Amino acid sequence: MAKALVGEGVPDGVLLAHAWKRGAAYLLDNFFLLSILFIATKGVFIFRLWNLAEMSTSPHITILHWVILLALHWLYFKYTGIWMGRSLGQRWFGIALVHDDATPLGAAHWSRRAGRKLVYALPVIGLVFFALFDYVRIRGDEKHQSRIDAAEHTVAAVFWSLPWETRATMR
Repeated sequence: MAKALVGEGVPDGVLLAHAWKRGAAYLLDNFFLLSILFIATKGVFIFRLWNLAEMSTSPHITILHWVILLALHWLYFKYTGIWMGRSLGQRWFGIALVHDDATPLGAAHWSRRAGRKLVYALPVIGLVFFALFDYVRIRGDEKHQSRIDAAEHTVAAVFWSLPWETRATMR
């Protein structure tokens, strides 16, 4: 059991975040982002994302809304990462994204991570295929890494288990 929480190559004492917490944090982030859009546009933005009649009559409007949603998704994950060292959902669940050696990520990493995370926001296939695939991968991987983590050489750690120097850089 202890081996499942501490990955090979991760510094001693650093615990890795469970897959269900990572998934719940991502869903919370999306709920927050869509709630802001829903409140700001009185539901019109969300309605236009999924309006099948409008998709057939004027697909350019629907595509524009999806482009705006993807851009906001990228901006949210990039700038919450730069500002807090993690997203709001990750903060809520006590997760911190760090390098394999438990050092904090730089601004360039957050931009790339946010770009790679856009596949999760794609309509239907994002959550059904990509997110589910990564969830299974996280559960089966020794370091609990998603495809994004493996590409960026990062791990999702339990915040309080990180060294003080790393925790001090995060909010």
